[in-house]
Amino acid sequence: MKSGNELNAMEREMVLQYIKNQDAQITVNLETPPCEEIVCNEAIFPVGIPTEKLSVYPNGAFVFDYSVRAIEPFVDKNVRVQFYYNHLGMYFISKLVKTVEGYAVIVPPKLHKMGDVKSYSKDNFTATISYTVQGEKDMQVLCVPDKNYDLFSKPKWKNVESYLQSAMQQYYERFVYDLSPSENDDISYLISVCRYITKPVEIEPVEGTAKPFSIIYIDTNRIVLACTGEPALPLKNSSEYKLNLQFEIFATDFFKRSIETNLEITDIYSGKNKQRCFVCKISNLQSEDERFIFEKFSGKKTA
Repeated sequence: MKSGNELNAMEREMVLQYIKNQDAQITVNLETPPCEEIVCNEAIFPVGIPTEKLSVYPNGAFVFDYSVRAIEPFVDKNVRVQFYYNHLGMYFISKLVKTVEGYAVIVPPKLHKMGDVKSYSKDNFTATISYTVQGEKDMQVLCVPDKNYDLFSKPKWKNVESYLQSAMQQYYERFVYDLSPSENDDISYLISVCRYITKPVEIEPVEGTAKPFSIIYIDTNRIVLACTGEPALPLKNSSEYKLNLQFEIFATDFFKRSIETNLEITDIYSGKNKQRCFVCKISNLQSEDERFIFEKFSGKKTA
C-alpha cells in the first residue's frame, strides 16, 4: 500500500475481493450526523452489518439486505462505511440509496485507511495504575485525560450533545436507582459515565491496539476511568490498586508534582458497544495533596 491514507486501484480491488470472500465486519454510520435534527434516535449510532446481509457486486456496490432496518434513516444521505482489512481500519464515503435488491452504496474509486494510530501527547497530568503480581514486579497501566471531557469543571447536562441526552437519561435513571444516593451526595460524575457509554464507537486505525485508560472525571474523592473493548488491565469490583498522579507544574519534566494514593473499584458500568467505565474511590490522600487536587480541578483556592 502507498505511504498515504489513500489506496490505489490494485489495492482497492484486493480489499473488495477480501470483503466478498471473508467474514468482514462492516459498520455504517452517517458521515455528519445532524445532531440538531435527530434526538435520541438509534440511527445516530454505527450500525453493524451481519456478513450474511451483505452482498458485494462486480460493479463495486455494497448491497445490504432490507432486513437491516436500522439504516433506513440513512437513505439518501452520505454514510461512512468502515471495516477492517488485515487488522487495518478502512473506510469510504458514499450515498446510501434504495434499490430492488436492498440498501446500496457505490464504492468510490478510492478507499481510505484510517488515520495513523494516535500517539499520546503529554498532558498537564497523567495517571498510572499499578498492582503487584505474585512473584513478579509491579505491573503498570497508563491513564490519560480524555480531551472530550472538561475535567476542570463539574459535568452538566447542558454541556452534553443534545442527540445523546435522551438515551443517556435512561442509563442515568437506572444507575441512580441502583446507587440510591443520599440527598447531599454529588453524583454528577454519572453524567460523564452515561455520556461515555452512550456515544458511538468508531473503528480504530489498527484493530486490537492496546490503549491506555481514559480519564473522564476526577475530584478529591474519586476518579472515573474508561475504555472501549477489553481493558489493558482487568479492573475488578471491590479490588484495590495503587494510583500515581503526575502533574506538570511548569512546561518541563523537571517540575512535576507526584501524588501517590490508593484506589478501590466501587462500580463498573457498561454500554452496549463494549464501552466500560470504572468508578474508583481514592483513599489515603494526604491533606496537602487533597488541597492541591481540589484547587486544580475546581478552580477554587482554599483558605
